[in-house]
Amino acid sequence: MKLYINALLLVAVLFIAGCSKDNSGTPSLTEKDKILVQYPWKLVNVTDLNGKAIPTNQLNAQTQYIPLLDIEFVVGNKVYAKDAALQVQNGGTWYLKENNQFLEVDVVGFKGNFGVNELSNARMKLKSTMPIAGVDQETLMVFQPVIK
Repeated sequence: MKLYINALLLVAVLFIAGCSKDNSGTPSLTEKDKILVQYPWKLVNVTDLNGKAIPTNQLNAQTQYIPLLDIEFVVGNKVYAKDAALQVQNGGTWYLKENNQFLEVDVVGFKGNFGVNELSNARMKLKSTMPIAGVDQETLMVFQPVIK
């Protein structure tokens, strides 16, 4: 009888412990993840590594199109590019990697492993190599949050 009661108590404890866990499937977010998903982001500038702005007419057509979109990173590692009417123009995945040193984005037309130069509530700077006036050059893409 004692064995039966102990087994019943063990099952009850395991059941209660299982119910108390967060089984929502929601991944836990790091501080940098929380900053990234807090707001949509808009490309406001492309600079060289010294911070000097690169004129828009020296950027390729693909890069010139990015400032027209709000880039929205969402929980679950999904990313969406939305136009001014908030219509999704593109989507894909994102991952912060290597201790938040790199942001991997996989979206048609905007794919790569970008160095995270800065990620704060006020600004995001991603390091990338892109064609500037037809010549590949290391750059910083400067994003600001879109606060509505």
